[in-house]
Amino acid sequence: MIGETAFHPFISHFSPALFVAGAALLFLAKKRDQPELAAAASLNFSVGLLAVILAAFSGMIAVDIGRFTSEQAEGHQGYSFIFVIFYGICAVYSYVRAYSSTAVLFYVLNFLAMIASVYSGYRLVFY
Repeated sequence: MIGETAFHPFISHFSPALFVAGAALLFLAKKRDQPELAAAASLNFSVGLLAVILAAFSGMIAVDIGRFTSEQAEGHQGYSFIFVIFYGICAVYSYVRAYSSTAVLFYVLNFLAMIASVYSGYRLVFY
């Protein structure tokens, strides 16, 4: 059984994996000119958006129940919030204008926010 303190690390691994898979599918869809791959990428972004929202809420609950203090989790929460916002924007762009220059900019920004969020979470747990 997954306890309330272990739920956040469990659920938080899905959103980065789904984002990378979605971005790879978008790249392959453009390269191979297969719109069904773009649809699969949009689905990955949508499920990843749900996962990142659940991860954000479960992280806030982990702080509320005393796993970490607010001061310890402050940086990770900031990066995670940016990651959630950019993830939502990327999910919308994947449906409406997946290959526009603005969409590509948000994919890159989301990737950078993801790296910062993952690294700050790693530092929070292992340091």
